[in-house]
Amino acid sequence: MWQQLIQGMRFVQGDFDDDEAFEQLKTTVEELDKAQGTGGNFAFYLSVPPKFFPKVVQQLKKHGLADQRDGSWRRAVIEKPFGHDLASAKELNEVVHEVFPPHEVFRIDHYLGKETVQNILALRFANTLFEPIWNRSYVDHVQITMAEDIGIGGRAGYYDGIGAARDVIQNHLLQLLALTAMEEPASFDADALAAEKTKVLGAVKLPRDLGASTVRGQYAAGWQGGEKAVGYLQEDGIDPQSKTDTYAAVKLEIDNRRWAGVPFYLRTGKRLGRRVTEIAVVFQRAPHSPFDHTATEGSAATPSSSGCSRTRA
Repeated sequence: MWQQLIQGMRFVQGDFDDDEAFEQLKTTVEELDKAQGTGGNFAFYLSVPPKFFPKVVQQLKKHGLADQRDGSWRRAVIEKPFGHDLASAKELNEVVHEVFPPHEVFRIDHYLGKETVQNILALRFANTLFEPIWNRSYVDHVQITMAEDIGIGGRAGYYDGIGAARDVIQNHLLQLLALTAMEEPASFDADALAAEKTKVLGAVKLPRDLGASTVRGQYAAGWQGGEKAVGYLQEDGIDPQSKTDTYAAVKLEIDNRRWAGVPFYLRTGKRLGRRVTEIAVVFQRAPHSPFDHTATEGSAATPSSSGCSRTRA
């Protein structure tokens, strides 16, 4: 299988503003198109720092790589974050749509491709055990966590200036929140799913006091897995005065009938104690627990603690 796969792989090196590199890329793509029989259908997956999206898209247009011919398609796949605020996202949209038609542009969150994430809807809507109690009458709170035990590695050029909140919370974790809290869609096609996600995200209330309901931080030097680890400000390529967050957490509420009054805690960080991604739906305490004063007190399995359903990705 590997031998078959590498037949269609090529590496073209160059800077994003290097015209010669894009001409070489065009030649390479055309050669592969003939050899592999792809019929002129090309998808350009832009896994690049966001500030380079406009430059790369314009280079694709300049060198004819984005031109659609003879019924073939040319698509752009763009990873998050898409801009840094609403105005920059709209500006980036205009640049991208000058080159690619709107229906050929895919702004993706690759996290949604995880099988466990896709199974959240099956867990909820195909399971009569959970669906009747998946609401404010039974749920105390929801914790959505994406913790990593590693630092930024060699991603200083991408990570610094973006940080944990923009890198993870505003895309991965909000998508998980939407899947956890949305109503059942009329069908499971893209438009119906997007409609329900949009509806529940529109009901999310930002905290009135951001200082009391959000946390930001940076990891410092210490020990990780038995080895000495440097702090964020000592990582290669990081400005010693950087204020970029490597840990971020926020408390949100959803202002609708199903979730009113139920806090949702979203948190993410690097260099934490262990690597885990999970959604913990914590149910309310039983009104009476006969186990509170027995030998089982304090056990994680006893009703003295709130019940909890976890989904890990």
